[in-house]
Amino acid sequence: MENNNNNNQTIENMSYTEELIFGLKRWIKKAIDYLASREADEFFKDDKSFDATCYTILVISEIASKIKDIDELKNKYNNVNFDELALIYDKCLKEDNINLSFIYDLISKAFPYLLFLLENK
Repeated sequence: MENNNNNNQTIENMSYTEELIFGLKRWIKKAIDYLASREADEFFKDDKSFDATCYTILVISEIASKIKDIDELKNKYNNVNFDELALIYDKCLKEDNINLSFIYDLISKAFPYLLFLLENK
């Protein structure tokens, strides 16, 4: 019987490097969706969305930490600074220091542009 679920079939057949990029794009999209075009004050008052976004930042940072050591991906996506992306969790949420303005700008401005760069390769 033929598998009509092309998404699952595609995901199952991805290489490790393809999975990393797929995951990175997925988590970036989640962060953008959690923000949902809200103003900063409204977004930060929504604890669930803010907490979920903080988690996406952690995952994005971890994925970027893996990608930054893979020359094939660094060369293919040479317009993305994976070294810097790997540090975003520390820049946003270092210990008890939460940089709210940086987080908001990251999700509302940098992440949409980053997603564009990743999707247009």
